[in-house]
Amino acid sequence: MVTEEACVKTSFYQKEVEIGFCDCDPQHRVKPSVLCRIMADLAGVAFAARGMDHAMLWQKGYVFLLSRVSIRVARMPKADEIVTASTWERAIQRAEYLRDFEFHDQSGALLASGTTSWILVNPFTRQILRPSEFDGELLPMPEKQADAPPCARLRLRAEEAEEVDSRKIYYSLLDGNGHVYNAVYADLAIDALPYQLCGKPLLEVQLNFCQEAKLGDELRMFRQLDGQAGTALVKGIVHGKDCFLCRVVYGQ
Repeated sequence: MVTEEACVKTSFYQKEVEIGFCDCDPQHRVKPSVLCRIMADLAGVAFAARGMDHAMLWQKGYVFLLSRVSIRVARMPKADEIVTASTWERAIQRAEYLRDFEFHDQSGALLASGTTSWILVNPFTRQILRPSEFDGELLPMPEKQADAPPCARLRLRAEEAEEVDSRKIYYSLLDGNGHVYNAVYADLAIDALPYQLCGKPLLEVQLNFCQEAKLGDELRMFRQLDGQAGTALVKGIVHGKDCFLCRVVYGQ
């Protein structure tokens, strides 16, 4: 475990996480949404260890919102497994803050790698802030990069996909920022796929978050499948605009 004192000099942070039975799918593998949740939570804990917790940032008029996620999986953790999750700030590119992640098992083997893109937003005006407007301490580590696909922009035209579902946004899906929590979209995307595909080993998952979904909104769900390649694209539309896109790649 990296100590709080060490985190003052580096953005690298790690902790052990136990995978619960409720975190897993019918194949007893951890759900993609759980990996996303662990990553988002770990980013907050790593910031808090350096004196920048959510409450303090909010008071100053800052909130970091997740914009894109990309994960490559070597092996999905299973129920009751203890994994070491680590994170670090990798780079600042224009208005994007890149943060990477790794998951290792108890033998030290790499389970999954992730990279994420965040934007800094004023929580009251919802306006995007430039990095020069943030007065907190950032410690990028560009020399260390996770083995995950880049956080690419995903595209899916509704006319090229089939509409498969419509989901109402209820209170239980909201987080402390008053919108649907980022990890929930991974669950919504998986729910839009055929059961036979979801049962295969997951190799990659990518998510783009485009627009907030809030209480009472209706998400129209579209998908495009490529069975031969084991890939699927899922898109959710709210108020006629893209809300999120998700790309998943499955093995055989």
